[in-house]
Amino acid sequence: MAGVRSSKEETERRVFTIQGWIINGVPDYLILKNIQNQFQNKDGNYLSRRQAKVLLQKAYTIWQQDQEATIDQKRALKIARLQQEIRSMDEKYKNTPQGMAVKLSYEKEINKLEALYPVKILRLQGDKENPLLGGDTFDESKERRLQELLEKASKLNV
Repeated sequence: MAGVRSSKEETERRVFTIQGWIINGVPDYLILKNIQNQFQNKDGNYLSRRQAKVLLQKAYTIWQQDQEATIDQKRALKIARLQQEIRSMDEKYKNTPQGMAVKLSYEKEINKLEALYPVKILRLQGDKENPLLGGDTFDESKERRLQELLEKASKLNV
């Protein structure tokens, strides 16, 4: 039956599910197969390959719009992905020392993204006898070249 369309809410739900598969790193050919096997039209028929490709393209387009989002939105997306990685860890592996180390490294990264740690400020200072930037930072050839460029610029502005 031609012309049977899904509702806007159903399409959004499908796109959201597909984006979840994308986040989990499922290859595109498997995503297309999943779309064809899991989603049905209103008339009860499964989606065709063409419809699956359209939905996948729509998911990527919306994903691309998300990628152009603000830094706060990108940070939230990264945190969500890391939390999903923690949730999707195998239960047997989660309770091993290696699994705990991986889980803690994910949580540490999440804490950094959430700005729970104070920002480290690195200051470079030299001592009085050996300062980092001394008075004569240029050698003679660089100093001459700088003077030439300044003279040339002053002639052009006249």
